[in-house]
Amino acid sequence: KDSVQGGVMIFIHSYFEFIRVRNFLKSQNASFCLLGEYAKDQDISRARERFFVGSRKIMLYTERSYFYRRYKIRGIKNLIFYSLPERKEFYPQIVNMLEGSHDMMSTALFSRFDLQQLERIVGSASAKRMINSEKSIFAFC
Repeated sequence: KDSVQGGVMIFIHSYFEFIRVRNFLKSQNASFCLLGEYAKDQDISRARERFFVGSRKIMLYTERSYFYRRYKIRGIKNLIFYSLPERKEFYPQIVNMLEGSHDMMSTALFSRFDLQQLERIVGSASAKRMINSEKSIFAFC
């Protein structure tokens, strides 16, 4: 269902996953906005403003859109990596958008099939340990 708190940004690697999540949010009548690679400049500006002021509680942001237009998104309280970024430098850049937020949180979803992307972010040894671990939650400070 729709997020009560707002300020949720979902970062998505591929356009196909973007479409899947967008369609799910539409089916749930969620309050969301989009920053995809095919969005027009005025639509992006409007989406960023609506997200910041809280009239849209969820923002979907694709990696390809971030690659071409590196906007600083304000108002993020909860960052979700629906899929890990292909380019390792994007992970800290996106997480740093949480600066200035209170009660901020970042979550990255991954499976054993994401080993290469995970290795780029946390290193080979940590990635293998995380993939093979019985634990399902890992914390980084």
